[in-house]
Amino acid sequence: MQQVVEQFKTRHYPAIPALVENGTATLNDYELRRHCVAISVLQEYMTLPSDPSLIPSADGALDGIVLALPAYALKGQENPLWKAYQDYLLKLPRYTRFYILVHASVKETLQQWLEEQNLMSRAIIYTVPAQYEKTTWVEDEYKLVRDTRDGAVYMVQPHTNRKSTDEYVCYHASRKFGWERVKVPLYFESGNVLVGDNFFLIGADHAVDTFLDLNELVPQTKTLSAGKALIEPFQRYLDQERALFFIGSALQIPAESRRTFCLNGEKWTEVIYHRNKEGTAQPLSYLNLFLSLAGRNGDGRYRVLVGDPQLASDMLGNLTTELATPEVFDNIAEILERLGFDVIRNPLPLIYVDDEEERIRKWYFASYNSALVEIKGEQDKTVWLPTYGHGNWLELEVTDSENEAIWQRLGFRVFRLADHHPFAAYPGAVQFINRFLRI
Repeated sequence: MQQVVEQFKTRHYPAIPALVENGTATLNDYELRRHCVAISVLQEYMTLPSDPSLIPSADGALDGIVLALPAYALKGQENPLWKAYQDYLLKLPRYTRFYILVHASVKETLQQWLEEQNLMSRAIIYTVPAQYEKTTWVEDEYKLVRDTRDGAVYMVQPHTNRKSTDEYVCYHASRKFGWERVKVPLYFESGNVLVGDNFFLIGADHAVDTFLDLNELVPQTKTLSAGKALIEPFQRYLDQERALFFIGSALQIPAESRRTFCLNGEKWTEVIYHRNKEGTAQPLSYLNLFLSLAGRNGDGRYRVLVGDPQLASDMLGNLTTELATPEVFDNIAEILERLGFDVIRNPLPLIYVDDEEERIRKWYFASYNSALVEIKGEQDKTVWLPTYGHGNWLELEVTDSENEAIWQRLGFRVFRLADHHPFAAYPGAVQFINRFLRI
């Protein structure tokens, strides 16, 4: 074991056990593939958008935001998630409407706060039935699509959600919000789809999932690659006009594992390459954790911010290169450049949280790329940016400031969001700033 002598970095906010409990899928790969075929068979009975167009990730005014607020996000006087939600809602534009799904047990808490802040008139609230109390919820269960023929908004869902009860919440919410709901024989999760003005990006891992689910239904020839075979169905169901690019790395990415080390004379265990599976093509499970769309530059190329762990390590003066796999992020940046994008690198620190009682250290990325971006025009651009220079990680004020400066150099007005550690550190935490509607 390697001897490590360094400062403990314990959690500086109250624990929320539900975040850990909600990380496990309830369906296996066999069940997913059966349901994929079932949706293919039943599709002729569904009302699909005639001319689907994805809601952009950055381009356009922020007309509305969809939030899922499970009970664990509001309960408790010092709940760090509720503090972050409050900060976020207060910083959104005055014209933004809130479409909120909330558990019945905390609905009164939410409504009381909205009324105190004079925000109730902007909110449409759907109360989630008690039987869905333990679900991780619907944050990645659908993409919002507008039918350009009649302007109708659709909640387009993958054939199956890995947490089986999540789709029932969507079923009821679609009726409350007045949106059509449709399931398609593809696998995707919202955080792994980024939408530009005339293109969209999908993480390669979900392209692989879809290919395996549809292996008997996707046409293949000796001259047709799996990627090209999959472009047609994704465009057919999600967006028929935008170009589609699958994003991932050709480098082998280590899978999540545990190893022992010696910390200040004691034996500890650390969790490394968190949430990576065998054979993954992405360094993080969602594109929006390491990529941000930032509009077009002066020569017409679309800007994409790509997280850079090596840059963050150099700025902080630490040695996280071995665990951060910076080469993978560099490889993805190179691919995006070859596709014609204007790539800008931003610091992406790899950090950890210590559990002194269990003697476990868990590594995770402090993602600044999971930001909310609004581009109303070249002179009217805003970004809401997560921050991490809090608690035991005050040194991350350096990367907070550098990420803010990068956006400012691109002409954006920047709103710093509150402490984002509780979201980044746990797989069950919602990525709560990635669901929106635009005019």
